[in-house]
Amino acid sequence: MSQLTDEELEKYREAGKITVEVMRKAKKMVSKGRKLLIICEALEKEIIRLGAKPAFPVNISINQIAAHYTSPIDDELKIPERAIVKIDLGAHIDGYISDHAKTFLVGGTKTYQKLKKTAELALQNAVDFIKPGVRPSDIGEVIENTIRNEDLVPITDLTGHVIERWKLHTGTSIPNYKPKLDIFGSKLKQGQVLAIEPFVTTKEGTEKIYDESYSFIFSQIGKKAKSEDGKILLKEIEQYNKLPFALRWLEGLFPQTRLFETLKELISFKTLNRYPMLVSKSQTPIAQAEHTIIITKNGNEVITKL
Repeated sequence: MSQLTDEELEKYREAGKITVEVMRKAKKMVSKGRKLLIICEALEKEIIRLGAKPAFPVNISINQIAAHYTSPIDDELKIPERAIVKIDLGAHIDGYISDHAKTFLVGGTKTYQKLKKTAELALQNAVDFIKPGVRPSDIGEVIENTIRNEDLVPITDLTGHVIERWKLHTGTSIPNYKPKLDIFGSKLKQGQVLAIEPFVTTKEGTEKIYDESYSFIFSQIGKKAKSEDGKILLKEIEQYNKLPFALRWLEGLFPQTRLFETLKELISFKTLNRYPMLVSKSQTPIAQAEHTIIITKNGNEVITKL
């Protein structure tokens, strides 16, 4: 693992500052009755206004939805009267990515408040622990112990991840539990960039999530297209350099029926990867907290925190 240059570090740090600023705007926007589409589009525009680009579509995942919900075209969904709302957003500058998530409460119950505080505590304890030489499985143990000490449950099939330039998820995963076998790779090294993101649910819940059958987020993983529409769509999405993009970002390219058929074609050719919405198997509420960190000589630097 080569060390990051000063220029690379500054790009990561600037991307981190931008996600913090945009998350402040998100906090002001999360309220009962607010359309999710308005929030998604406003936060993505704010990322661009501040000098970066979205590293992926803004995710707004409510209650039992853990991740990967972003508004589709013409989305009419609104934040309900009582909700635990996860906003996960990312920014990049020239491919150097920051990834940041927070949980916000609308009409929050005591259970929601406990979930939110525990996700934040698990994240902080993990960040305090991380330095060169620690193993991903040891980070998972810290996260799991924190959560279970609060009589709550970690979601075990969602993980943190290593970030590299233009690669949001690459190589090593960072678990939210202590695995029985050390399957998560070798010791972490100075210069690595990590996204740490505990997901927490209630004790009545299961530790697993399931994939919904529909997706509103995709990324390019290949180059094959057969139809003329497929070639046009492929050319359109090359601007994202294989980072995830939203279905609604393609609005106006084709009529919707043609757009959906073209997406199906590119998925069948393994040109596109889809990100299904992820939901608690037990339909229990979920909280999330996430920071991006850079491992330093003696510890780490959190770039998504002032």
